[in-house]
Amino acid sequence: MTSALNLSLPEAPRPRPRAGMLQWLTFLAVAVVLALLLVKQNDTPADRTAGAPEEIERLKTLATDLERRTLYPQAERAWAEYMAVASLTPLEIARTLYRRGKCLKEGGQYAEAARWLMEVEASPVPREEKRKSRRLLLECLAALGKQDVRDTVARSFATREEEKGTVLARVGSDAITREELRAEITGSLEQALKLQGAPLTPAELTLKAREVAETQLSQPESAREALLQAISARVLYRKGLERGFADDTTTLKAISRFRRNFIAHRVVESELEVAMKNLGATDLANHYAANKERFIEKQSAEFSYATFPDRTTAQTALERLRADSSAQAEELQKASGAAVAGQPVPEIGVSAEISVHLLTLGEGELSDRPIEQSGSFYIFRVEKKRPERQLSLEEAESLVKADLSTLKRKEAIGSLQAQLSQEFHVEILDENLPEGGAPDPQAPTAPATPLNTKQNPEQ
Repeated sequence: MTSALNLSLPEAPRPRPRAGMLQWLTFLAVAVVLALLLVKQNDTPADRTAGAPEEIERLKTLATDLERRTLYPQAERAWAEYMAVASLTPLEIARTLYRRGKCLKEGGQYAEAARWLMEVEASPVPREEKRKSRRLLLECLAALGKQDVRDTVARSFATREEEKGTVLARVGSDAITREELRAEITGSLEQALKLQGAPLTPAELTLKAREVAETQLSQPESAREALLQAISARVLYRKGLERGFADDTTTLKAISRFRRNFIAHRVVESELEVAMKNLGATDLANHYAANKERFIEKQSAEFSYATFPDRTTAQTALERLRADSSAQAEELQKASGAAVAGQPVPEIGVSAEISVHLLTLGEGELSDRPIEQSGSFYIFRVEKKRPERQLSLEEAESLVKADLSTLKRKEAIGSLQAQLSQEFHVEILDENLPEGGAPDPQAPTAPATPLNTKQNPEQ
């Protein structure tokens, strides 16, 4: 069996076409374009921003202004653009991330806010700034409903915190330091002094509260009582957390109200502080001279007294003391202060009848009858009386400062209203409410500022 022979000759390899000049030029052009693109993409922020400092400053100013105007979403985008073009140090990056996180949180974008705030946690920022960031992060986690995660993160933060000062007690993992206790006592005393109407400027109120707090801490019994109160507050706080009170609607609304009022109050106090810094001795003297009638020491009476359970016993004692004046010193106790018209009677309380009675008696004179007050019966003897008199400038200096502080507060609020009316626009939508209406500048919290308001005729 034979096969057909293949007598065809093998083909020679085809010659490769040689690149012409046009192809080489095209290749080089593409290579150059790609190289330029790579260089542009790898350009560092420093290279991009070195020639545009005005743009960087413009973006920073824009972001700050938008944040101040509570336009949080727009402010966050402006901060993002600022970070993209500015050459920032690690600390500046962390602080800008905090601003972005804060804007996102205020704008209701809690998940995005938590992302940036977590980056701040790993950044080299000062202790106080890190505390603010942690607080916002915990608020974001709570708003997202991640209570378990929030509690875990909160405990983690607590263990990382360095304990500053002398630890006096512990409630679980929470330490109560002497410094924290002093701050809590000072805050409570400052509020009490304000409510009492103490004739002190804001700075003097704080200083006075600190002095009293230090005195309390130096006394073992007072210090122990304050510490027990602090422990009780923390125990109740932990129980409230267990019951879910930390993030319920009532608590969040109360925190929001307090935060709003407190921040507004600080704005007013900062304006007042600036106004008071410029006051000198001449201002005090001029205010005193123009308002002397305000600085008068009222008539007062120092007195001793005795208390009895019923009228008959009191009347019997009164007759005995009238018959034997030497027994008065033994049976009557000296009050800690003097009775002044219109003020509570020391060690007794508010009683217009007793106040008038004491101011009517002469020095060394004994009551003519027992006087009933809150179920007890009193007899009195006036030890010393002081007539009404005009206080000198030196004697009334603290009163003059407080009075001038009240006047400056009104002026500061008026100036602030005029300034803010140009910055913010407020529209009253309820046509039944009157327009304008200046707030009471003596209100204990910051007044709501009437800003450029107008009624909505269509409502």
